[in-house]
Amino acid sequence: MRLDDLAIFVEVARASGLRKAAYTLNMQPGTVSKVIKRIESHYQQALFERKGSQWALTSAGEMLFHRAIEMLSIGDKIERELGSPRRPHLRVSGSESLLAHFVPSLMTKLSQQQLTLETKQSEDLAMLTKHEVDLALVTSLQGTHPQDRQVEYQALQEINFVTVASHTHPMLIEHGAHLSIDQVLEYPFVIPSKPIYGKMATNRSLDGWFDEEFNRRIMARVDTTSMLTSLVKSQPLLAYVPDYLAKEHSLQILEVSGCPYTCEQTVWLCRNKHLSAHWMQVFE
Repeated sequence: MRLDDLAIFVEVARASGLRKAAYTLNMQPGTVSKVIKRIESHYQQALFERKGSQWALTSAGEMLFHRAIEMLSIGDKIERELGSPRRPHLRVSGSESLLAHFVPSLMTKLSQQQLTLETKQSEDLAMLTKHEVDLALVTSLQGTHPQDRQVEYQALQEINFVTVASHTHPMLIEHGAHLSIDQVLEYPFVIPSKPIYGKMATNRSLDGWFDEEFNRRIMARVDTTSMLTSLVKSQPLLAYVPDYLAKEHSLQILEVSGCPYTCEQTVWLCRNKHLSAHWMQVFE
């Protein structure tokens, strides 16, 4: 069985469909279909259950998928030691804010590799455990770490959430940057409509605020950090954001008294414990 055929099989399994895989591979769907049929004929096994455009792995397909990943990883090592290695392609998953903040530094570490990059949005380890990405950026509540025995993890940064405003917010003119929680709650907030900052405690809002105890007046809900920071800068809105985001966008951090709750996270860089390309050794 040719490694190139197995690489196509792996891409179809990851895409859960023929056309999406063909698009990613820059191949004709008919050509990809012929490869899958050739592999199934070779092993005398059905590897996919086909339901319309959705392709799901059979039990035999699942077994071959994991073995193919191993074989492709070994092939990568052989190319490195004996041949001409292919140009590395790095796939990283994470929430929008984590990708935007941490991927540039990851690319700097790999600057000698002349790699290509692909990012995918995910708040957990699902894409990493399915071998859809090489690295995953995830968060956990401070003091905990990712719970997966197949994953190696490395702490990148401790994150504290802060209340922010624009430097021209009317509140700063009236009260300055040191306020009580009651004063803060007089002003409207913009909040995320999905978990753009990663994992939060079950009793917290998507931005980590404890709204059950300190109920805010919500003026806007947005699904990207770029829109959230833009609204904070241009409108009289407050936000509760990771400290790195506040610093990146030069937002005014408020010193808030009278609130005993904080939101703290640890950011982790995760990779598969047993399968990783040679060029990823820089992260060890």
